[in-house]
Amino acid sequence: MRTAECNMLMQVILELRSEIRGMKDGLDSKIDQVAKRVTEAFQGFGILDPDEELWTEQQVCERYHVSRRTMYEHRKSGRIPFIKTGSGKNCKIKYRKADVIEFFSTLNA
Repeated sequence: MRTAECNMLMQVILELRSEIRGMKDGLDSKIDQVAKRVTEAFQGFGILDPDEELWTEQQVCERYHVSRRTMYEHRKSGRIPFIKTGSGKNCKIKYRKADVIEFFSTLNA
């Protein structure tokens, strides 16, 4: 191979290398954008909110668009675990976030 051919081949290789780096940077940027959107979506559903381990009945009803009566029926039948604090009118019903997510994912499957 002559020097001119070798130089031309090296130039083509350098151009390809530059194009590949540009594609990689673009792909990395797209992946970062998608990861950010997915993270924001999960946070909106309370999946990635580390401060929220327990949800009130109202939070569950709002997130999953169900009535309090529906949640009562699920509790009464034993389909969803819950935590009851207090008694009578001062009673508070709470649900573990993981239990709620699992319950509604199997309910809709």
